[in-house]
Amino acid sequence: MHRAARRLAAHAAAHFAVDFSCFFALWVSTLRGENAAFMVLFYNALAFALQAPLGALCDRLDDARPFTVLGCGLVAWGVLACAFPLPSVILLGLGNALFHVGGAVTSLRHCPGDAFSAGAYVAPGALGVALGTPCGKGMLISPFSAVFLLVACIGFIWFCGMGAPRACVPNRTPSPMEHLGAAAIMLCLVSIGIRSFAGFTVITLSGAPVFVLLGAFASCLGKFSGGIFAKRIPWRVIGLLGVGLGGLMMAFFPASYATYAGVFLFNLAMPLTLSAVMAAMPETMGFGFGLTTLFLFLGCAPLYALPDNYKAPVPVLLASTLGAAFLLFFALHEKQVQPQEAELRLNDK
Repeated sequence: MHRAARRLAAHAAAHFAVDFSCFFALWVSTLRGENAAFMVLFYNALAFALQAPLGALCDRLDDARPFTVLGCGLVAWGVLACAFPLPSVILLGLGNALFHVGGAVTSLRHCPGDAFSAGAYVAPGALGVALGTPCGKGMLISPFSAVFLLVACIGFIWFCGMGAPRACVPNRTPSPMEHLGAAAIMLCLVSIGIRSFAGFTVITLSGAPVFVLLGAFASCLGKFSGGIFAKRIPWRVIGLLGVGLGGLMMAFFPASYATYAGVFLFNLAMPLTLSAVMAAMPETMGFGFGLTTLFLFLGCAPLYALPDNYKAPVPVLLASTLGAAFLLFFALHEKQVQPQEAELRLNDK
């Protein structure tokens, strides 16, 4: 396997391990208590809102592996500190943030506009959350098992090398985007926030853990598939139809298996917006990655002021998802391939 592919695979696996360990520890330490809502908000603020400033720091480094290794280590300490809820949440949130930006810079810096790599890196996180939750609720594994998994990931990450340095020339991507202006970047970020809100308020099947896993699998497969489709289908078409049709299915077929098809379609655009923002900020890719997670947090933050288990009514879900679809259609403009460049691509094949 090519070294860059090994590096991407190692960080994707570590992404699963970090999110799995975080939610395993959160359920063991704090989510059964009276302050569960505050603790989740605090964790999300640390894990997602901090990634933008940490990403700016990471952009100053040629080798971002210290961020990922420290992130995995802090998460491991957070797992071992489950008996002390507040310190555990702080360690988990900081560790999660450090790992995500470090892993993104290490594995994506050489190919910021490659939606496939972006999707492959982030997709396993949903499965980690979904599997870590029942394991933590039922104490199905020992905390030392999660720690061992994280230590193994540290070894794999270090073995796979530091990745591209700051001054690298990014590879030509299968679907190169025009350098987005500030307005287009903001449209992408706002669409991420809207999709975050809609994704947390959709009504899915309940009553059995398998439905949680089904939703996570649909989300994971959608993010991964979005990068594959982006090689053949115009990005703005994926954004408009994926988010639009997915939103319609989630709104009009709640609590049914069709909802999960909607979740799949809805997540097709995730790697597109991530890679588009990173490609538009070639000298500050870590900060660009952090902006996307910041807007993920801002999108779901209003839910903490709403009643528990709030589910958006159909008009709200329709307005938010269709609005996000049209924002993506106007934001994602692919560069027109010139005849000389098209001939070069054919020769590459």
